[in-house]
Amino acid sequence: MHRHKAALRNDYNRLRASQTADVANTSDLLKVWTGTEQSTTFPQDRASHRFQWGDFAALSYAWGDPQDITDVEINGVETRITRTLATALHCLRQTGGFDDAFSLWVDALCINQRDSVERAQQVALMREYYSTARSVIGFLGPSGDESEKAIFLIRELSVVYNDDGKRERLRASYATSKGHPHTPGSWLALAKFVRRPYWTRLWIVQELTLGADRAVLYCGTAEVRWQIFCQAVESIHLSLWLVKYSAIEHDCLTLADDGHLYEVDRALMHIQRDLFMLSNLQQSRFPSLDLRRLMEISAYSICSDPRDRVYGMLGVMNADVARLIEPDYTVTAADAFVCAAKAHMSVHRNMELLRDTNLWGRSGAPTWVPDWTWTGRQRDSRPDDATPGRMDYSERMERRPYSAHRGMSFHLPVHQGRRLLCHVALFDRVDGLGTNYVAGVYQPALVQPQVNQTIFGAFEATARKLHTALYADRRKVISESLSLLNLPLTLEDAKAQFAALGWISFAEELRFYHRWVDWCRYNGDLRIGGVELRRYLSGVKPLDADEGEYLTTFRCWVRTAVAGNRRLLTSTGGRFGWVSCSSGVEPGEGVEARGGDVLAVIPGCSMPILLRSTDENDVFQVFGEAYVHGVMEGEIQELLSTGAACLRAVWLE
Repeated sequence: MHRHKAALRNDYNRLRASQTADVANTSDLLKVWTGTEQSTTFPQDRASHRFQWGDFAALSYAWGDPQDITDVEINGVETRITRTLATALHCLRQTGGFDDAFSLWVDALCINQRDSVERAQQVALMREYYSTARSVIGFLGPSGDESEKAIFLIRELSVVYNDDGKRERLRASYATSKGHPHTPGSWLALAKFVRRPYWTRLWIVQELTLGADRAVLYCGTAEVRWQIFCQAVESIHLSLWLVKYSAIEHDCLTLADDGHLYEVDRALMHIQRDLFMLSNLQQSRFPSLDLRRLMEISAYSICSDPRDRVYGMLGVMNADVARLIEPDYTVTAADAFVCAAKAHMSVHRNMELLRDTNLWGRSGAPTWVPDWTWTGRQRDSRPDDATPGRMDYSERMERRPYSAHRGMSFHLPVHQGRRLLCHVALFDRVDGLGTNYVAGVYQPALVQPQVNQTIFGAFEATARKLHTALYADRRKVISESLSLLNLPLTLEDAKAQFAALGWISFAEELRFYHRWVDWCRYNGDLRIGGVELRRYLSGVKPLDADEGEYLTTFRCWVRTAVAGNRRLLTSTGGRFGWVSCSSGVEPGEGVEARGGDVLAVIPGCSMPILLRSTDENDVFQVFGEAYVHGVMEGEIQELLSTGAACLRAVWLE
C-alpha cells in the first residue's frame, strides 16, 4: 500500500489534497473524482484509475478449512491456497473485471501468514487497505441453496426501505393472505443466505464495513450491492420481523425442508445492528463504537486466534485508541486485552470499561480488564428506549442516561503489574438475589434477603420505585402508570385481555410473552421490603390502559431481565436493582453474585460496579456492573457527605 501511495496519479493526488476539508471518506472522494455517483462495479474506464499503475479492489471472504488446499497459478507462479479462496478467484475471473490495470488485494496472498512480525505489521494496515480500495468484494461462496431467489427477494425488499406506506402494505399482505406474496422458497433461501459461514467470520466486520457503499456481495458470479442488501435487512427489522417466521415456515412446509436449521434472528441482528451501522458510520462523521459494542461484535464472530478479537477490530475502533494498540503475536491474549484496556482508559479518560468486565472471564486477564473472548454478553444490555421505529445511526449507538459518578473527580488510575489502584465510593452490599433464565431453566435458586425494609417508604411508594427499577429506568418518558406491575401473569389471561382491548401489536408479542410469565413465577417469592414480589403484581390492566405505554415498558423489561441476562437484587441498605449473571458458565463455579458483595461507584464510570473482597485488605476483584435504583444520577455525593458511603483507595486485580 505504501507503493500505491507513491504511485498516485498527480491529478488524483491534487484532488485529494483540495477536498480534505469537505470530503470525509474514499467514497465521497471517488464521487468527485469520477463526476458520478460511485458504483461498486469494477471500473472499466482506465482514465478513472487513481494510480499510475491502475487501481485495486480488496477481497473479503471466509477462509474455510485451512487443511483443504489446492494449487492454482497466480501471475505465472504455482501457489497453494485454500479451496474457498480458489473458488472466489475462479468466480471473480469470470466477471471480466480484473486485468493488469485493475488488481485484487487478498490477505492470504499479500501477507506472509507464517511470519508473525510481517503479519502484525500488515494487520495494523488493514484499515488503510479496505478503506481506500476502489471496491470491497464480499465473497459469500459459490451459488447454491437457491441463492438467486434470495438475491431477488433482497432487491424487492430494498425497494420498500424508504417508503413506510409500502412496507406497511407489504406487512398487511402477509397478515391477510393465505398464500405467499413472494416467490415460493425465497424466504427460506434468504434464511440460508444470511447463515452462510461468511457472516460469522470476525475479519469481515472491518473488511466489509470499511468498504461501506463501495462494497458488493458476490454469491458465485451473482452480485448485489452491500447497501441494497442492508436496506432489505432494515426493511425486515422495521416491518417484517414477525412476518419472516411465518414466511419461512410456509416455505419449509411447501418444500418439505427442515426449517429449524435456519433460524435467522441472530444473523439478521448481526447484519443490521452491527455491520450496517458500522458501514454508515464510515460514511458519516459520527464517532466510532464504544468498547462494549466492539466486544459484543467481536465475541459474536469466529476467529482462530484470540488475540485477533482485538486486532481484527482495529479498523473500526476509535483511531486514537487503535494507534496505541500495536499488534503483537508474541504476547498472550491476556496481554493483548490489557493493552486494549489501557489504551481505552488513556484516550477516553474514563473507567467505563469496568462495565464490561466480569469475574468469570476465561482469558486469564485481571478482572478489571474486559475479556474479549467472553461470549456471555447480550445485546440490548444498555439503556435505550424500546419505542419501535427507525432511528438514525447516532441514536443506535449507545446512549448513557445514567450518571452514577456525577460530581466525582476523575484521575487516571495507577497500573502496577496485574493490579489497578483507583479511588472508589463504597455505599452498599448485596443482600437478596432473584433468579434468571440460564441454559434453558431458571437458575440459580433465590437468595432471600435478611433486611425486610426499603429506603423508599411504604408499600405504594415502594411499588412505584420497583416498577421503574424492573425496567432499569430505560424509558425516556416516565409515566404514572404501573403498567409492568399490571401485566397479566399467565399466557391465557394475556390472550384474553389483549383480545378484549383490541391490542393487535401486543398480541403479536405473545410468542415471547412466556418470558414474563416464567420470570414472575420463579421470582415471585423474593421478598422486597419484607413483602413477596408477587404481591406487587396485580396482573390486571385498567380498562383505559394505553397499548403503547404497556408495550414499550414490556420491551424495556425484556432488555433488562432477559436480553440483559440479569438477576434482581436487594441490598443491605434497603435498595433494589439488577446485577449481571454469569451467563455461559456452569452453575456452581462460584462466579455468581452473592450476599456481602460490595456495591461501589467509581469516578469515571457511569454505572455502579459490584466488587468482591479478596483475602487482602483493600484488594478487590471486579464482578461487573449493577443497576441500583436511587444511586444512578449522582446521589453518591449526598451519601458521601452524610457518611453513608466512604471513598477509599483500593486495588483492583
